[in-house]
Amino acid sequence: MISKNINKVIVLLILLSGFLMACTNQNQTEQAKQWSIEKANSWYVKYPFLVGGNYVPASAINQLEMWQEDTFDPERIDFELRRASEIGMNTMRVFLHDLAWTQDKDGFFNRVDQFLTIADKHGIKPMFVIFDGVWNPYPKAGKQPEPVPHVHNSGWVQSPGREILENSEKQDELKEYVQAVLSRYKDDERVLIWDLFNEPDNSNAGNFGGGSKEPEMAPEEKLEWALELLQKTFAWAREVNPSQPLTAGVWGAPTWLEEPDYIEKFSLENSDIISFHSYDGPESTQKMVDGLKKYKRPLMCTEYMARTAGSTFEAILPIFHKNRVAAYNWGLFSGKSQTIYPWESWTKEYTAEPEPWFHDVFREDGTPYDNKEIRLIKSLSGVPVTVLSKVPEVAKPDDRETIEAGLKSHNKALFIKDGWIRDPYIVTNDVGEYYLTGTTPLNDDDWKNTDPYNIGLGDLSCVGWKAHIWKSKDLIDWQPVENAFSLKDGIWAKTHPERFEDTDSSKWLLWAPEIHWTGDRWALVHTSPFPHSGANLSLSNGAEPVGPWENPMGEKIGRRHDPSLFNDDDGSWWLIWGATQIAKLKPDFSGFEGEPVTIGPSGDTKNMGHEGCLIMKIDGKYVLFGTGWSTGLMRRGTYNLYYAVADKIEGPYSERKFVGRFLGHGTPFKTKDGNWWCTAFFNANVPPLDPAGIEDDNLIFTAASINQRGTTIVPLDVFTDNNGELIIRAKVSEYATPGPDEAQKFDE
Repeated sequence: MISKNINKVIVLLILLSGFLMACTNQNQTEQAKQWSIEKANSWYVKYPFLVGGNYVPASAINQLEMWQEDTFDPERIDFELRRASEIGMNTMRVFLHDLAWTQDKDGFFNRVDQFLTIADKHGIKPMFVIFDGVWNPYPKAGKQPEPVPHVHNSGWVQSPGREILENSEKQDELKEYVQAVLSRYKDDERVLIWDLFNEPDNSNAGNFGGGSKEPEMAPEEKLEWALELLQKTFAWAREVNPSQPLTAGVWGAPTWLEEPDYIEKFSLENSDIISFHSYDGPESTQKMVDGLKKYKRPLMCTEYMARTAGSTFEAILPIFHKNRVAAYNWGLFSGKSQTIYPWESWTKEYTAEPEPWFHDVFREDGTPYDNKEIRLIKSLSGVPVTVLSKVPEVAKPDDRETIEAGLKSHNKALFIKDGWIRDPYIVTNDVGEYYLTGTTPLNDDDWKNTDPYNIGLGDLSCVGWKAHIWKSKDLIDWQPVENAFSLKDGIWAKTHPERFEDTDSSKWLLWAPEIHWTGDRWALVHTSPFPHSGANLSLSNGAEPVGPWENPMGEKIGRRHDPSLFNDDDGSWWLIWGATQIAKLKPDFSGFEGEPVTIGPSGDTKNMGHEGCLIMKIDGKYVLFGTGWSTGLMRRGTYNLYYAVADKIEGPYSERKFVGRFLGHGTPFKTKDGNWWCTAFFNANVPPLDPAGIEDDNLIFTAASINQRGTTIVPLDVFTDNNGELIIRAKVSEYATPGPDEAQKFDE
């Protein structure tokens, strides 16, 4: 909470001789129970870029006011965590307090349960802080004081208070509190990690936000007592053995990089995950990150961001993202803690809101303090880091025997082809050969070894500028179609060559290609954001999807997102794009016969898929397929496939129905034996999850999938029921079951 600006005093040798021997023995015991480096990194690799804040609601002056019955404010918490989630935050550091538990144990746990339910609803996993050595050392349960006007954190209190901290027997009484909390939530997947003691030896320099003026103990005394309680707390926590990791952060001037004192050394050598505080500028922060890498454990910065100290989102957050360091800025909403004011407000008078703010992200009404900061947080949280603490292994496709048997039984998902791909599209020609294309890389760069689960987004995307196409007679052996299509074949390279000449080819991107057999040649459509933002509709010169390609629409194709083609029974062709517009094409594909028409599912469509829309005709019905995230939030939850049905291509369409979980931007297609399947691919922020029991897993926290990297096909049930309703649904439970994270409810 405050920059450490004192030199810690070495504890008197006469007191240390026996004390340090006990510390050493206990340290050895704890070290034997510390998570291994491998276990810590395996735990961390499951999560996306962790970004959030140190959290207390605007309605609370401190931890006690947050958790006590009379002032617990679930409505406010719900509002604030929703706003945090909307900008991409997925975790919060939240302080508990021993007095809140002591005065009302059952009520305290009930309120923590409520908090976890709210946080989980918004995809936020909290880090709970057990003890805190900062600010007023004389906490009192009950009504808390009003804020001292314009003073930073004027009512924050330590946990435990001084009278407990400086008494070994009273410290021991805290064991029940620590173990009661950890035991209750030791296997609760909503809890991310335990921070056992925040800045335990902080001397507070005689200040605690303008509150009590009673003295803090001398720095050397507090260091000694705090180390004793920290050691005990680790021991108590290890006895409980929670499924979540333990940590205690180092803070202040980073002398702990080379010469840690006793308490810093203990924290660094006993934490499962290394955590630290930095209110410094980018150069010093980068040195901290680099220096802590020697521990080979995941890193979390549990406090940063003090604007006037040079610790800004713009300067620091990209460093943490690049180095895969979990990032917790101080503060979220401006409120009774008044941390928009700087530390110096304890001694320097302020009479109005400072500019810039010191901490916090939102005003009390939910308005951002700085929209540029919001855009940065949102953009980085949406692009997972690519430097994994442990490079995961990539699965190999099913063998021939398994695929052949699975195609016959039509009752299980089949992993048919490896190789990084998104938006896999499978179609057949008039002689029954299967063709596969999709969003693909350009070549075999080293990222395949260092970042095999690259999500294809952002500056570190592996997506290339060629539409790779493969063909197969049996969905098992795939042969590449050489020199199929690239951006150089499209209209924009011909009409705007300067865009291509002025942009390095490593930044050219070709997304979501589809190919369609027209009877004598192939039509190819795709979208591209760089180097020219626009789509392409191109025609091959014969029976193979290769050039030279014609571009009959010319520049009239425009900037149509995720274009798709549909061939109706009367021979007419339609272009589909966005979410969703359609237009009938002229027979020669040179333009539209009429104005575009907007279509979509009826009813509540706010959660309708935002991309990958396509139309098929099945059992005489027009079927509009669309893709969306289960939560309605970008890259949160699962990427799913939905559909709506109409009697006419222009609608009206039915309400949205569920095809399958993890099938977003997949293509339904028929095999030669008449069975329906749907393509599926890896689209997540973390490596693939085990499908066992996935139906009951709430995956709201981050983008997740059971699909391996490559192309999977999933069997579909497609039929018209006795009521004349067209049913399209995945046949296997792990795909067919909407998860607890599904925002829309469907009639079964």
